[in-house]
Amino acid sequence: MKKRILSLILLLFALKTIANGSKEKEIDSILKQTKELHVAAKMAPQLESAMKALNLSIEYGYDEGIAKAHFWAADALSNIGLFKEAFNHLQQIQTTDYYKKENSLQSETHRLKGRVYLGLRLLRQAIREFHLQIASTGSLKGEIQIKSYLHAYGNLSTAYDWLGQADSVLKYSQFQLDILPKLHGKDSAMIGLGVYDDLGTLYTKKGDFAKAKFYLEKSLELIEQNKIPIYFNTYTYLGNLEQEKGNIKEALPYFYKSLANMQAVGDRNAMRNQYKFLAEYYQYYKLGANKASEYNIHYNQLNDSLENENKQVLDIVLNQILKSKDIESATKVSKSVAFSIMAFVLLVIAITFFIRRSRHNRMVLAEKEGSLQETENTNRALTEQIGENKFNNLVDLAKSNNPEFLILFSDLYPGFIQALKTVDANLRSTELEFCAMAFLNFSTKNISEYTFVTVRAVQVRKNRLRKKFDIPSEVDFNNWMRELVDKIDQPEVID
Repeated sequence: MKKRILSLILLLFALKTIANGSKEKEIDSILKQTKELHVAAKMAPQLESAMKALNLSIEYGYDEGIAKAHFWAADALSNIGLFKEAFNHLQQIQTTDYYKKENSLQSETHRLKGRVYLGLRLLRQAIREFHLQIASTGSLKGEIQIKSYLHAYGNLSTAYDWLGQADSVLKYSQFQLDILPKLHGKDSAMIGLGVYDDLGTLYTKKGDFAKAKFYLEKSLELIEQNKIPIYFNTYTYLGNLEQEKGNIKEALPYFYKSLANMQAVGDRNAMRNQYKFLAEYYQYYKLGANKASEYNIHYNQLNDSLENENKQVLDIVLNQILKSKDIESATKVSKSVAFSIMAFVLLVIAITFFIRRSRHNRMVLAEKEGSLQETENTNRALTEQIGENKFNNLVDLAKSNNPEFLILFSDLYPGFIQALKTVDANLRSTELEFCAMAFLNFSTKNISEYTFVTVRAVQVRKNRLRKKFDIPSEVDFNNWMRELVDKIDQPEVID
């Protein structure tokens, strides 16, 4: 009998292992599709795919899948501009065992975290991450190592350029030139194009027009020799060079070629910026009011279209984030249920074993049923505790200025967020976070402490929101926020 029970237990674990292996293959397939969406620059589908892989990986305890899914989610969010959310995923990567042993993921995580800091204009933190990337890259091999070095040096050039440190920009650009010959093929040409463009721009700013032209002409050679399809930056920099030299009209053909390439490759964001630039260029240098007006019309039309599209994408992304939180919570409950079922199965086996060995069947059954009832009571208590803990977690997230505060708040108080957006649909996330803290009845001093700003800054923001929401000065700001949902839900009285 003992052997049969042991065999049954081993069979259960074997079936679980086989099922997990099948799920890991499914997750790997989803991650492969996620990477393909990244290459195609389809950010919202990429995020959706990454979150699907992440939820499955968490459910089945697949550590490698968790790390990679967090990475691709962070990549999509950073490209969309949701840097705080991206940073949170990057922090989660570093808690996995796979990250700790995989040098290539460490290098890429530091690179992406540096890019997020660049997006937040935290340049010193970005520089630190790029240096950590370089340190991790030393253990890599072959072209992977070369590309990582080139990306790190290129990003450091960008950071130092924004800091206005031309000598450091030149230093890291030279590092790129030194190792670029080690890379072959199309990747070498594309990275080389970026390096030559950066150097051309640098020497244009320094007023060394001869060197600027030398490097930009090398960019043109690479474009011609390798049939590089996207080259509008090079022509923009050539136009900038002529403009700095005082050749205002001679710069225009380069700007036109840049715009034509943007249109050819379908980069609508670049087109929008170029239309605006040309409108201002014609107006500033008085080259023709009609042309300035024409480009301004093109800019406004495209800008309106892109803003609507970006808003739709952001709505989709935020919904996906909230949905992922719901799935994560459901997964935890599902795990608890699965554990209870397995415990129940083992309990039944144990009961059967003791029934066969003992004549005291009723006493044993009563004891085991009591144990099962205690387990169910414990699970019920845990479920109730989860609800209580959500509010405590919300307060803790606010105190630490965590970017997930607004996400969890929206989950707990969706009516308040909807009511705010009914009053003003264009509220920024920072304004929503501030109103959420007021809804929770945080004092001015609390908000100042949790958001790392002065009390005066909090009072100024309150006054601005009073004007935006038309809150009378005699009305308590926090009370108004807490009563907002009731105000919105009240039917309008018609005399």
